[in-house]
Amino acid sequence: MAIDEVLEFTGDELVLDFGCGSGRIAYWIASKVREVVGVEVSREMIDLAESNRVAKNVKFVLYDGVHFPVFPYPFDLILSVGVLQVIGNELLISTLSSLARCLNKDGTLCMIEHVSDHPKAGKRSLKEYLDAFGSSGMECFQHYPIRKGRWWFLYLIRYGLVPHQWFSQIASWEMKKNRKREDQGTYYRDYLFLLKRV
Repeated sequence: MAIDEVLEFTGDELVLDFGCGSGRIAYWIASKVREVVGVEVSREMIDLAESNRVAKNVKFVLYDGVHFPVFPYPFDLILSVGVLQVIGNELLISTLSSLARCLNKDGTLCMIEHVSDHPKAGKRSLKEYLDAFGSSGMECFQHYPIRKGRWWFLYLIRYGLVPHQWFSQIASWEMKKNRKREDQGTYYRDYLFLLKRV
């Protein structure tokens, strides 16, 4: 919902889903664009994505986590959800630089990551992300929190105590509420970042 809210599609976009996992986001966006390439470090996840194939314009590429794949064309959009937060500091800048090189001159990198200043959270701070973006040849032109981590209501959802038909209304309300509060007083927040090449 957060991604769909900020992106507009012509239907001709080439999209890279970095850290595509089981292909959930790749398949979701496939109907809106020309082609999606999912990049993933786990062969098992790619096999799962292939076994659940629901679109013809999606392909998957195995990545060793260090040597970035070479593509024959730049991408108009790169999506990454929850991937940078598990990449070590030693690979962060090189990974972001590789993504920048894959991005079309007028393209957008859209990502969602955990952000925290809490000493026990073990997450990167907002400043650390923004500094890493700048060091990798990208500019973050928009960022804001979309979800509060460890929100008690999420546990009610997880255990099936909230009706499924309420999910989109709850998510919409939560995004609007959190966008207005960039404080880091909580354990962590999910942030949406929009970046472009400089």
